[in-house]
Amino acid sequence: MRHGRAMYDIATRVAAWLDDARTVHVAQVVATAGFSSGTPGAAYAWTDDGEQIGTLIPGVTGLLTESGGRLDGHLAEITVSDDDAVSAGLSCGGTATLFVQDAASFPTGTWRRLARREPMCLVSEIVGSDRGTTSVYSATDVRDAPRHPDGVDIARLFARGVTATALTPGEHSQVVVALWPSTELLVVGGGSIATALADSAMLLGWSSAVTDDAAVAVDRIERLTESDAIVVLSHDRATDVPALAAALASRAGYVGALGSRGTQAARRDGLIAGGMPADQLARLHGPAGLDIDAHTPAEIAVSIVAEVLANRSGSSGGSISGREGPVHTAGVHAPPPRN
Repeated sequence: MRHGRAMYDIATRVAAWLDDARTVHVAQVVATAGFSSGTPGAAYAWTDDGEQIGTLIPGVTGLLTESGGRLDGHLAEITVSDDDAVSAGLSCGGTATLFVQDAASFPTGTWRRLARREPMCLVSEIVGSDRGTTSVYSATDVRDAPRHPDGVDIARLFARGVTATALTPGEHSQVVVALWPSTELLVVGGGSIATALADSAMLLGWSSAVTDDAAVAVDRIERLTESDAIVVLSHDRATDVPALAAALASRAGYVGALGSRGTQAARRDGLIAGGMPADQLARLHGPAGLDIDAHTPAEIAVSIVAEVLANRSGSSGGSISGREGPVHTAGVHAPPPRN
């Protein structure tokens, strides 16, 4: 099933609506059955005066907007017929369970944090006919989340590093929504390596953008977060130095640059001359990539995206056969791979 925008995509608009003291309702898909496929965490928001953002499932949004605030804090089960599904481009119908909330009921700061694309875990408790209450956890305190006796291991679900949902139904229901932003790979510079990097990003489920314009690069860099990566391929000092200066001062989780030792030294000299602090300069992976003796554009791309993943998880990037202990060591306190 093709879902619409998730919580990260609606957060900025929701926060603005709340700042304007408008009543905002939010619905999230927390479980599906019968559909051919599913994307967890789809979200939709609307105001009482008719504005909306996001999409869920064909035929659902109208039912929600007509409900006003009656569904806030409660679960709603919506069925889509096979005929309606096919007419909307889906292969079959099914049933979706939504959790509907008043956007103002989320803990203070939640929408601003979502607008910054911070990973978080939303845990909601719904007891009887009472309105559900939601708590927000991050990697540092998700182990403190109250686990339902029949529910999922919340910390383990969050540690997977991908957006996922879990619903424990009953008189005391628990809704868990683990939210992780998708990765954006920004490539500064063109050519066959840029193309190979974009192809690798697609394989990993990341989004990517390629530009050789310094001003465009700097503008995009300002919107990147810890989940994102920047790779500079350009050897033009008028492009690579300003792009790297913006990247190293940004929230981006990985900053890499391709080039010879001489090119790397020239870039560093340019950054230092521009007043780059030593701690920011130390973030630069140059030359970018793990040492796998890569030669072709595709091999170089594999080397670079592998280093992005290793950097994210705190791994050395060495051979798994040389690791002692469990094969998989990522957990709540070591950021796991993200889609």
